[in-house]
Amino acid sequence: MNQPDKVSIRPEVTMLSVLKFLEYETWFALAEFVDNALASYQKNERQLKLIEGKDYKLRVSIEINEPENRITIRDNAAGINDVDYPRAFRAADVPPDNTGLSEFGMGMKSAACWFADEWCVTSTAIGETKEKRVFFEMKRIYLDKIEELDVEVKPSEKNYHYTIIELFNVNRMPRRRGIGKVKEHLQSIYRDFIRKGILVLTLDGEELKYHEPKILNVPRYDEPKGGNILWKKEISFNIEDGMSVHGFVAIRDKASTSEAGFALFRRGRVIEGSYDNGFRPDFIFGAPNSYRYQRVFGELHLEGFEVSFTKKGIKWDENLDAFLRLLKDDISNKSFPLLQQAEQYRVRATEKEYKAAKKALDATVNYFEKNAPKAINDVVNTINEPESERLNLIPTEKTLHKEFNIRFNKIDWKISIELSYDPSLTELIEVGDSFIKDKVNNPSIRQIGIRLSLTHPFMVEFAGADTTKIEPILRIAAAFGLSEIIAKDSYKNQGEVRRNFNELIDKLSK
Repeated sequence: MNQPDKVSIRPEVTMLSVLKFLEYETWFALAEFVDNALASYQKNERQLKLIEGKDYKLRVSIEINEPENRITIRDNAAGINDVDYPRAFRAADVPPDNTGLSEFGMGMKSAACWFADEWCVTSTAIGETKEKRVFFEMKRIYLDKIEELDVEVKPSEKNYHYTIIELFNVNRMPRRRGIGKVKEHLQSIYRDFIRKGILVLTLDGEELKYHEPKILNVPRYDEPKGGNILWKKEISFNIEDGMSVHGFVAIRDKASTSEAGFALFRRGRVIEGSYDNGFRPDFIFGAPNSYRYQRVFGELHLEGFEVSFTKKGIKWDENLDAFLRLLKDDISNKSFPLLQQAEQYRVRATEKEYKAAKKALDATVNYFEKNAPKAINDVVNTINEPESERLNLIPTEKTLHKEFNIRFNKIDWKISIELSYDPSLTELIEVGDSFIKDKVNNPSIRQIGIRLSLTHPFMVEFAGADTTKIEPILRIAAAFGLSEIIAKDSYKNQGEVRRNFNELIDKLSK
């Protein structure tokens, strides 16, 4: 073949003008370039390893140069050879073999036009001795209806093979805060190629690695004294002729509202469900506040399904209901009730996580120290001298403890608020003075102890070690404890506790 000096971008140049309006996320647009490199690798793997050796790996590097508003994508795949060169730059020119990741003849063109109005492609192919470079100025192409572009050609070594795509004056530049999310999505999308050692993918010099979630390994929720079970289920079923699903579904050891959900694969890469966009149909996952919504995850490889041409969604047609029904049956049977386990299992936080709740304790004590004197004074006009009372509450070492002093109506109060993570305690809220650590031997000082159990089933289910959830419950517990003391001091009936509590909460909330 004669050395090309022009390349056709027909038949429809105007088609290129609409590509910038496609609905992409940054990571899916960048994935188009990675897909092309993988397709080149898969098609030419044998030749590449003959040249580079059996340890050859596909390397794709993405460089985001924010100061220069430029993105560069480099790969060491097989390059674009003379035979494929004309087709590579024509929109919607489907490759002869479209069984791989390059199947619509649109990926590179659509992604490049979405990012920028000016871009170029430099490539040299296996077995060829020239480097070819073609430059796209999209505004000039639209206005002048240009149908052929000049190709710059220069000599190259026969065994060189690479492609470099440069995007200039990028319209959709990922900024500093967003680059981390782009990395998370890309390493999630290509996790299978990365873990198999096929692909080394870097972004701004950082090699992207997929971090495997730890799988729950505990007894069944309805057999708490039984042996540990690794909550992972292999999946394999057919939907109809030519359409099948295989992979696994599991329960995360640590719940995550953002990172749970299914990742749906096709041809080795994630189509739906990368990073924090997990595929979570209500039929299986329930409402967002359910426990299975935060714990169930999985990797499901779909065979025989079609995708949108931007490769960001499965074309389900009428097959979604059948897929979900078969999948749910597979993971909610009596012999291995994975869904039920995810919904019913409760885990107590670690001692370290409980100790982090000190932030809630500090905030609550500071708030009560400032506001409690006036609130209590507003609830009772006078405080009778209390009878000496000693409740025999169990002291414990597994606590977070803080005290503060207040004075009103000429009486000094020493108030102790305690968070306990001792699982042997059975009461949610306790009021007494036996667990006050630094008691003073002075009958004129009123000493009060209020304790909240973090390991009580109520707290395990609704708060865990989440400081933002513990603090409001702790405020309620402290107000409840104080209202009980006020009621005892006033010698009134049990309904007085509730009245005092409601008034205290109302005044402390203002």
